[in-house]
Amino acid sequence: MAIRRKPPHPARGLIIWLILLGILVAFAIWVAGSVKEVSTAPIEVDVARPA
Repeated sequence: MAIRRKPPHPARGLIIWLILLGILVAFAIWVAGSVKEVSTAPIEVDVARPA
């Protein structure tokens, strides 16, 4: 006697992609929130031209 399997849900592929996208977005938000601001020194430029 053969075991009859149910066919996969029609939106299974879409659901998998949406879950992966959600995980990726959550990871990006987590990385963006853990970045520390680095203060930079101002750049001094001599703009005077010799006459």
